[in-house]
Amino acid sequence: MKAMRLNAWGQPLQAEQIDRPEPGSDEVLVQVRAASINPFDTWVHAGYMQQLFSVPLTLGTDFAGEVVKVGAEIEHVKAGDAVYGLVPMHPGSFAEYVVAKASEVALKPKTLDYVQAAAVPLASLAGCQSLLTLGEAKAGDRILIIGAAGAVGGCTIQLAKELGATVYAVDVPERGDFIRSLGVDRFIDAKAERFEDVVGTVDLVEDYVGGDYIQRSLAVLPDGGRYVTSLILPTPYEEADRRGIKASGLATQARTDHLNDMAERIDRGILKVFVNRTFPLEEAQAAIAYTMQSRGVGKVVLTVS
Repeated sequence: MKAMRLNAWGQPLQAEQIDRPEPGSDEVLVQVRAASINPFDTWVHAGYMQQLFSVPLTLGTDFAGEVVKVGAEIEHVKAGDAVYGLVPMHPGSFAEYVVAKASEVALKPKTLDYVQAAAVPLASLAGCQSLLTLGEAKAGDRILIIGAAGAVGGCTIQLAKELGATVYAVDVPERGDFIRSLGVDRFIDAKAERFEDVVGTVDLVEDYVGGDYIQRSLAVLPDGGRYVTSLILPTPYEEADRRGIKASGLATQARTDHLNDMAERIDRGILKVFVNRTFPLEEAQAAIAYTMQSRGVGKVVLTVS
């Protein structure tokens, strides 16, 4: 099968022919129709995740496609099913076929095509788990979302509004119209405003940027507030503890029940999905470069077959 391979950290991906994988007893073989690019993939490509991966490897996390074969223990999908999912800790979806563990695959949303479905898995699970699991968000909460126009932020906004929360969203002005279209209560221009001057205090901060936003976020959280980031960052546990704030960092977990929940929300029209641009599989390196420099909204997706 054709796969986009990383043979040295930071070097261009190469299209290569490799053996098609075979699923184990708890795995599913999927013929990939589309695969989206996540920041996680760019970190792996750059070599920031060398403690977890080794080269050569097939890059890629999110996918959508058709089930070709299932292991003996698989019961929730079967050959011929249209599915979507993610393989966050093993390579890789930038290929004609991918093997996924049982927890990493689910029936795709019925209302989405393969390109749209491939844009969903990692971002939606990061949004769901950071907001609902770690953030313990509930109706009536005042929630500040930093980096709100990204794929995770956009999902978090929509989930928070479904809950009945008041949502403040921080991002650059060029993305303001998009963020407002998601129904936020107040867009905060990161270049012209300080969110501290707008929100006063909030119950929960979802920080998808980091840097100096970490300390600034703690300043708007009261005793009992919650701070969550989905980035690979040192979380300020000690200072948060002193202030009575619960601080958490998220390592997104692949879970079939969460994928099913996101698909159900999408099919009910609760969650909208946004695609920025598509590239053919063979142009994966150009797609990564575009992802790194684009200021647009929506996911970049590779079309595979």
